Amino acid sequence: MRNKVLLIAVLTAWNVPALAYADGGTVRASEVRDGRRITVFTSPTFLRAGPLDVSVLVQDAASGKPLLDLPIVVTAYPILDPRRKISAPATTDAATNKLLHAAQLNLPEDGTWRIEVVVKGLEQEPAIGFDVDVAPPPPPWLGMSLWIGWPLLAIGVFACHQWLVHKRRPFSR
Repeated sequence: MRNKVLLIAVLTAWNVPALAYADGGTVRASEVRDGRRITVFTSPTFLRAGPLDVSVLVQDAASGKPLLDLPIVVTAYPILDPRRKISAPATTDAATNKLLHAAQLNLPEDGTWRIEVVVKGLEQEPAIGFDVDVAPPPPPWLGMSLWIGWPLLAIGVFACHQWLVHKRRPFSR
């Protein structure tokens, strides 16, 4: 039983959330505009240069019912150089959660970035914007650490098993 608990603890501790992308994530902005609540999420939680998932949930403010037929555009640019814009449409096709619209952006460098979301079809279309701090990209070995770590994990589990088995046997000459 202790072996199973140890194995579960090790596997749980070996969590690399920055490598997992999904709809949702950290809520960055939520506003009511023209009777609609617009909530913007980013993933991963800790932003680094590289891939960024921006998900948008548009709901009727009164009923909370999701509105899926509105075109949405997500734009990002560095605060120090607004001319270098990166844009992508947010669609339900790109989202795994079909209640959200998702756009994938690739931020090429670290620094402070401005992210703006424009929901078309509203009477007024000012962008919902917020600033995010983006860290430098992760070191290249981090992406391979899971592959390198699996054999080490197997060796560790085997060593723990052998130690426990040896500990239970009575000493004989």
